[in-house]
Amino acid sequence: MPSVVFQSPDGTFLVGSDAERRALTDPGRIARQFKNRIGDPTPLRIGDAALTAETVTARFLVRLLDSLPGGRPARVALTHPAGWGRYRLESLRAALSAGGLADVVLVPEPQAAVRAHDAVARLEEGAAVAVYDLGGKTFGAAVVRKLAADRFVPAGPPEELDLGGLDFDEVVFQHVVEALRPGWDELDPMGPGVLAAVAELRRACTVAKEKLSADTEVLIPVALPGIATREVRLGRPEFESMIRPAVEETVAALDRTLRASGTSPHELAAVLLVGGSSRIPLVTQEVSAQLGRAVSPAPNGMAAIGAALEARGVEPKPAVVATATWTRPPLPEAPKPLRPKRMKLIPFVAAGALAVAVAGGLLANNVLTNKAGAESKTGTTTTAPSTTQRSDEPPVVQYVPNQPTAPAPPPRTNTTQPPKPKATTTTTRPSTTVTTTKSTPPPPSSTTTTTSGTTKAGAP
Repeated sequence: MPSVVFQSPDGTFLVGSDAERRALTDPGRIARQFKNRIGDPTPLRIGDAALTAETVTARFLVRLLDSLPGGRPARVALTHPAGWGRYRLESLRAALSAGGLADVVLVPEPQAAVRAHDAVARLEEGAAVAVYDLGGKTFGAAVVRKLAADRFVPAGPPEELDLGGLDFDEVVFQHVVEALRPGWDELDPMGPGVLAAVAELRRACTVAKEKLSADTEVLIPVALPGIATREVRLGRPEFESMIRPAVEETVAALDRTLRASGTSPHELAAVLLVGGSSRIPLVTQEVSAQLGRAVSPAPNGMAAIGAALEARGVEPKPAVVATATWTRPPLPEAPKPLRPKRMKLIPFVAAGALAVAVAGGLLANNVLTNKAGAESKTGTTTTAPSTTQRSDEPPVVQYVPNQPTAPAPPPRTNTTQPPKPKATTTTTRPSTTVTTTKSTPPPPSSTTTTTSGTTKAGAP
């Protein structure tokens, strides 16, 4: 069914061929190829209604399912381009949920096509398949690998281009317009008769493009008021010369996809050409020349068949109404106000800290020299000023003045005289010498002996 919708003045929503027929007399109430606008906050103007693309898609799907002879099926699967991100998928799922289709299975189009091919060809595990999908508005290239039964995963990042069959239709239409000049420029673009005639001409251009896949020449009928020309000729060579740059671009994208997945053309188990525009003979020729192997278009509806197989084999998830908090991706935040770079203050802070440390060391040198004897009377080592050392804390590094080196006396218990300093390791720094020792406070209920300023635990 064509992806076309028509909104009548009384609110009736028509889809597919019915919408195409009504659009001939009222072209301002039709929308085509709305799938690619999903996630775009700008609504589509269809007659008097303004609807987002995901809402139009949901209504299209509901009308399609309600028109089936057997009614709605138990499960529904909907394919989407492989490159869609989470935002677009959540926007679509929210619109489907609002339309009463909360349990729809969303399947990437390349995986769906390969799944349908596997149902016929029975691919081996590990087999890689290239998918060239040239649809109505977009092109997609992907490499899909079969890991196990009914499990297909992308072998690398897909590529997408914003071109497709509608662009080829426009090429044919512009060819006809050039053939109708100067009479075309004299038409009233807003005249009701002209609008209807132009809509019919566009439809004839699409039909002519499709016929050129089998014929070498077509005649495009023209029925415009005030123009005597009734037919415009178009040959296949002329048509292919007009679309060749776009086709070559798609082939280059397929080659990049193969390289990104680390797969060479001779390693591919199959190459699937899907999408209506992939049936153009030039497409088959260019892809075959690029890959060095013969390829042919896949049967119609490969992605739809794969989606049906996916819906049959996967249990639907619990119905959860998705809520889209945004109708478009969030805008970038406003730039934050500039602040001074704090990194530039680090050298000054470090210099200040060094000066304080040196001054503190000199001051401690004088103070500790005058109180060297008083520090050891209690059997503990003096810590830094205003610091209390507990038994459960790690040793504290002390800074004491230089003292003469002398042999350590024998340990004495509960001595009341100051101990003689022990040999210390002296580290010399610019303009000051500091001595480092470690102190360990005595554990409770033990006899403490002091040897050269170091506290040791004796026998109980």
